[in-house]
Amino acid sequence: MRLYHLAIFTLLPGVLVAQGTPMKMDHNMAMPGLLTQHAKDQIAEAKRAAADLDTPEKARAAGYRPRFGDVPLQGEHWSNPRLVLTGTFDIEHPPILMFAPINGTQKLLGVAYAYEVTQDAPVPDGFDGAALWHEHPALALPGKRLVMTHVWFVDSPNGVFAHDNPTLAFLERGLTYPPDGWLDAESLRRLALSLQLAQRPAPGASRVINGAVNDSFVAILATERQAVDSMVPQLETARLAGKKAAYQAVAVKIGGKADEMIAAIKQVPVDPINRMFLSRLMDEALSDSHHVEKKTP
Repeated sequence: MRLYHLAIFTLLPGVLVAQGTPMKMDHNMAMPGLLTQHAKDQIAEAKRAAADLDTPEKARAAGYRPRFGDVPLQGEHWSNPRLVLTGTFDIEHPPILMFAPINGTQKLLGVAYAYEVTQDAPVPDGFDGAALWHEHPALALPGKRLVMTHVWFVDSPNGVFAHDNPTLAFLERGLTYPPDGWLDAESLRRLALSLQLAQRPAPGASRVINGAVNDSFVAILATERQAVDSMVPQLETARLAGKKAAYQAVAVKIGGKADEMIAAIKQVPVDPINRMFLSRLMDEALSDSHHVEKKTP
């Protein structure tokens, strides 16, 4: 199955994560202050190119379709298969648009350049400097590689080319981002992940799960989500009061629910093949272990 045909993320709205190892901040990511002028110009060009695709209606008219659901910390991916298959970087035609629900409306928050290339092909020439490419082995055809890099149009703590963007969790919930220095990168990511996991509908209606589901795990998931939602007001209370320690304590409690929700979701499919396939896709989607270096042919 090709990337743009795979409906894996229709179930994985908010569940795709590298099991047990939150992605730490990578200082090789292109932080705003480290961008070359050429890279800044390229990012501005990408924003201009996407300006005419800033609503789902415009995206659909241009040949994009919502293929992957709402991936946690990445938004809902709309892809154009024709562009994915070119294998050639084209800044004016991003193969993937990333939307997220903000104040009840789908907003374009970034784009991704994703291409199917042969196994021995170099990473496409793209953004100048430290833009990171990653690949998705589970989604690639035999003899092919699926390589991708993100470009965020909203603030991203790990830089404009970061794999994940915790900011989305706060934007979606209408929460104020934590003050600088209140949370380390790992705690921030886990907090954001739990906030998004808790907003997603219970799995079971997805094309990913082709058979029966285990209702007991669906119920466990619902309970964990309710627990997260009940703690969210405490975050804002602590932030408004300037109580850093209290904020950190609540953030850690909320972030701790991520593993429990992920474990429950992995057990939702009754069929062991479905369960194994789902688990593999979940582990890969947000893993930081598939970065690929730019190389020459």
